[in-house]
Amino acid sequence: MIEEKKSNKENIGLFLPFTYEDIIKKIGEKKSRLPDLIVPVTEFEEQIIQVLADMKYNGYLLFLYGVSGVGKSTFISSLQFQRHIPISQIAPIDASKLVAEINSPLKLQELIKAIKSEINKFFSEHNGDDGQLCIVIDYLENLSDEDQNNVRAFFRDLNSLLRKSSVLIIWPVTVQKDLDNMQNLAKNYSSTIFHRRLPYINFTGPPLNEYANIAKKTIMLLNDGKSCYEFQLNDSDFEKLKNDYENKPTEKRLIRDYLKDIKNLWEERTRYVSELIKSIPKPTEVWFIFSYPKAEDVIARFAKQTPEIIEEMWNADYKSLFAYIGNNQREATWKPQRLTLALSTYLLTTKIMYLPTNAFVSCIAGYFQEANIPIERPELIDKCGNYRIHPSWFGKKRVENTLKTTPLFLQLSNIPTRPGFRSSGAVPTALTNAQQPFEQFNKDISSKKISDQRFNHAICLALKDAFKDDLQLTFKHEVPHPFLRNIKPDILIESERKLICLEFCYTNNNTPGYVADYVLRKLDKYMKQIEDNFGLPDDFSW
Repeated sequence: MIEEKKSNKENIGLFLPFTYEDIIKKIGEKKSRLPDLIVPVTEFEEQIIQVLADMKYNGYLLFLYGVSGVGKSTFISSLQFQRHIPISQIAPIDASKLVAEINSPLKLQELIKAIKSEINKFFSEHNGDDGQLCIVIDYLENLSDEDQNNVRAFFRDLNSLLRKSSVLIIWPVTVQKDLDNMQNLAKNYSSTIFHRRLPYINFTGPPLNEYANIAKKTIMLLNDGKSCYEFQLNDSDFEKLKNDYENKPTEKRLIRDYLKDIKNLWEERTRYVSELIKSIPKPTEVWFIFSYPKAEDVIARFAKQTPEIIEEMWNADYKSLFAYIGNNQREATWKPQRLTLALSTYLLTTKIMYLPTNAFVSCIAGYFQEANIPIERPELIDKCGNYRIHPSWFGKKRVENTLKTTPLFLQLSNIPTRPGFRSSGAVPTALTNAQQPFEQFNKDISSKKISDQRFNHAICLALKDAFKDDLQLTFKHEVPHPFLRNIKPDILIESERKLICLEFCYTNNNTPGYVADYVLRKLDKYMKQIEDNFGLPDDFSW
């Protein structure tokens, strides 16, 4: 049975972090997932490697200068996960928590103690062969409020520590004036406390051409695996925004602002669609179903397979379909925003799945008489005939048991489907035995000997019996959609919460291109009805 709890996809918020702290709060203890957000920033990684290479017996203090929002914290955290950078541990020290009073003269003393503690702990557990220790001084971006004598004493003590310990201390700073001031206060020890060529790094963030990649990876990592396309965002949106940033001054090209602009775009579209759906009585889903023997393999290229999120299982994948749109006549019909609307919104949700060939044949065998399919049973079971269906496949209990193992039944029942090829047991034999009758049924349909509507009727009857105890679902075949004029799905399933249109593709063509062509052609008809009924703009430019 389909879960009937209320769900509005447009109210599921897009989470985008604007600070490193936002990322950490979101992923919690799963910091091992941070590498998924990493993109190479080769210029700055090489500078870190240069400093580390010169740390034989002593360490260095390295200021990391960069304006707020440029990505300093994310860059620092990434160093531990880069195999080519010999850092085995990053130890952040939150300077704001060292003492209770903000301007306490003890703060710098406590900071030295914290640095000593991290150094002692590291070298008691490591011999140095597996990489260096990197200590990060967080939340202390200037020393202007500190007594200068205390500051000089701090740098003196820090210099003493670094001369004896091969440790890299990174100190993030956001204001150039603060950087200059701290360098000046440490000048008495500049020959030893700083690397001779790299006393600081002027960090300008990841390359602009990586912004789109960063944003997409961030969306997927921090939104339960959902892609940007499921939030009404498409590739051209990211590219257009990147092009806009190319016209900005370098200091204004912040990854934080880019993410904020992406979030703003999503909010604008969400408001638009939210207004639109107020006029829709009930959401519609379209499930495209293929039954040829190799369908499971081919469909896997087009469908999202996430059993842990049942409602999204078998959802059509934007990128897989869009690959068949560019540079051909479909390009004019399927603008990126139109496709995202068609695949996963309250307006329309598209799934692509398969009904195993043996299950399809079993449904026809079990209900051919009730569906008025003009074939006699002896012809269907004749071992020398065109169909050669085993007599045991005609029993309705057998049909029901077979149907209940299929992705179609499981999805309708809100039961997770575990994808995987069926290569052992009785299933491969059943698939092999179903191939001959399936091919003949396709010939009957293509030659117009038998209407595909009769086959749809048989499957509808089989589904009704399989769900006879579920009063929440109703099954009808070849009836008009309640509010999309001129749409008559093969089978219409209605629950309290939504409408499901089953569209069966009867074909032996097992190429991916045929799947894409069939889905896009059929889906275009649904979208035209939605556009006509609810007044979507022709250019989808909102």
